Amino acid sequence: MGKPESNASSMQWATLVHPELLEVTYLRRALEIAENDGLGVERADVQRVEAMWSIGDGDWTALGFVLLLHDGRHVYLDYDFDFAGDSEAVNMHRMNSASYPAIENGGVEWSNDVGELNRLLMS
Repeated sequence: MGKPESNASSMQWATLVHPELLEVTYLRRALEIAENDGLGVERADVQRVEAMWSIGDGDWTALGFVLLLHDGRHVYLDYDFDFAGDSEAVNMHRMNSASYPAIENGGVEWSNDVGELNRLLMS
């Protein structure tokens, strides 16, 4: 779980939203936290995003990404950002053969329409 160093500086990144696609901002932040927390994946490892989901209600946002890494592994990275509680969390799981991981509590809708997300992530 990633924890910001200070409340003042930790939320500054949230105002630097990519003008074309909000999800790329969250994914970049999730990868930054994953690298800092030693979760075994960093931005340079990502070949492409294969699928994603996102939900939110204005006070919080949650997203999940299936990533193909340059070494051929697939990982699932999820990110939760609670605006009201000023907190964020990242989890990473290695995947075997499943296209999508089982999500606790379900209710997410996966999207394979990630071409623009991949373009922006690599730019």
